[in-house]
Amino acid sequence: MEELHLIKKIQRNGDRAAADELVRYYYDEIYGFVRKQVFNADIALELTQEIFISMLKTARFYDMKRGAGFRTWLYRIATNKVVDWFRSRNYHKMTKTISLDEVEPIDESDFTRQLADRDFTEKICTFLGGLPADTQKIFRLHIFGGYTFSEIAGIERIPEGSVKSKYYRLINLIRKEFADYG
Repeated sequence: MEELHLIKKIQRNGDRAAADELVRYYYDEIYGFVRKQVFNADIALELTQEIFISMLKTARFYDMKRGAGFRTWLYRIATNKVVDWFRSRNYHKMTKTISLDEVEPIDESDFTRQLADRDFTEKICTFLGGLPADTQKIFRLHIFGGYTFSEIAGIERIPEGSVKSKYYRLINLIRKEFADYG
């Protein structure tokens, strides 16, 4: 596969052309993943850049023979960067605190439809930012990355049952928190 060839070149001698090609190949996909969660295009661009810088700095540690595929490994980096940003001081400076009176609850019958509502998704992402990182990662990978529970278990290196349990506990928490959202 071309991807593995590029990774080998980067690992062996830091080949800039190979790095550029790998970044170009994944850039739009990773930017889209970040942009669905971060509602400021400039911040999404900045985070995407940080993700690829981190990927290139740590590429020598990626083991092609064991562990997750490269795309999965890249999504782990991306998810960690998004979670870190939501937990950062910068994020908290740019957002106001949302009181429970301002937050409208979730319609239990169509959670996915509601996530298409940008305001609702922004409120959910703000709410997620205050939760433990492991719970955020599972939700973000499943909802925004489209990963299955089995794939997330591989990415996070935890049993699939734990992934499902944390996800559904979070969904119930969100439903309670946003119970009256129209």
